[in-house]
Amino acid sequence: MRPIHPILFIPLILPLLLCAGCDSKELVQKREQQQVEITRLRGELKLIDEKLKNMPPDRSKELAAAKEQEEAQLAEIKALESEVADLEERKRELQSEFESYRAKYPVK
Repeated sequence: MRPIHPILFIPLILPLLLCAGCDSKELVQKREQQQVEITRLRGELKLIDEKLKNMPPDRSKELAAAKEQEEAQLAEIKALESEVADLEERKRELQSEFESYRAKYPVK
């Protein structure tokens, strides 16, 4: 058996290649619709990209730092309020001691 020469395949392949270049109207219309859809989607993508670029920067780290600072300040406020209450109690004690001292030793 002899191998078939490649030149003999040309008459078989040529009509296939010619038909492949001819698109039917339906395929042409579908391709045009797809191109329109691709163009529309690219436009939407550009708008979304522009919106993303115009978004304000992420402030979550600053917010977390501010919350930590708030908690620290609230703890400090509670400590100071407690200290003020203790000092007021000490003042009342000293005031009563002073009143008893004045009563015991009147000024002449």
